Amino acid sequence: MRIDPSKLLKQVKNMAVSSLSILLFFLLWQLASSTGLLNDSIIPQAIDVIKEIGRRLIDGVYLTHTLLTLKRAAIGFLYALIIGITAGFLLGGKFKTLAKLLMPLFKLLEKLNPFALFPVFMMLFGIGETCKEVLVFWVCVWPVLFYTILGVEGVDRLMIRSAKTMGAKGGRLFLKVILPATTPDIFTGIKLSAQWAFFMIISGEIMGSSAGLGWFIWTSQIKYQIISLYGATIYVAILGVIINKLFRKLESRFLPWKQKAFEIAD
Repeated sequence: MRIDPSKLLKQVKNMAVSSLSILLFFLLWQLASSTGLLNDSIIPQAIDVIKEIGRRLIDGVYLTHTLLTLKRAAIGFLYALIIGITAGFLLGGKFKTLAKLLMPLFKLLEKLNPFALFPVFMMLFGIGETCKEVLVFWVCVWPVLFYTILGVEGVDRLMIRSAKTMGAKGGRLFLKVILPATTPDIFTGIKLSAQWAFFMIISGEIMGSSAGLGWFIWTSQIKYQIISLYGATIYVAILGVIINKLFRKLESRFLPWKQKAFEIAD
């Protein structure tokens, strides 16, 4: 595998700049705390928060809660992908009239505050795992559905007719023409849903759970364990960045031409 030196240098440079800004943030935080500009009872010293994150990573506490949180998020997210993509292809393709009738309703449902719906979900599904998974599903299904419909509607009809004249039809037409043409839009919806899934499950665990990262943050606040609270919050933020970068990597892997376009634009 050949490595492009200029591309590698650019990546190293970007990583260094990003790391420098983060390092500067923690240095300023520590300086403000150690000089008394910040109240330690409200905002602890940065070094103590970093030590807390390290300690929780070593003793496995974060790992246990992370696995449970990701499991809950993944279940709701996967159901949203299956239903959202399937419905998107149907409504954007063969059932366009039905899509026009349902779209105002879908837009209305999308705007419903998921936190306001949480008590409703609790009454319908109880306070167990299903309630949290449904909450994740609810916020994730709309971006996937809407972007899939957008992608299907945007497929060049001339390209479809040309493929049909060459004998492509049915499943072959779908796999060779429609699916590749709609993939960029679908992936945009998937990326948005993935970010929503993670942060929504954290919120769901805060509102009602006995384990998970959201529960850990909530109990730290209730017990007024300030260092633990800040540590878990920063850890969740880091996980969110990692998830976002993971999906960016997947996008560049499966849609390399799109990544090239970004690089040229940069």
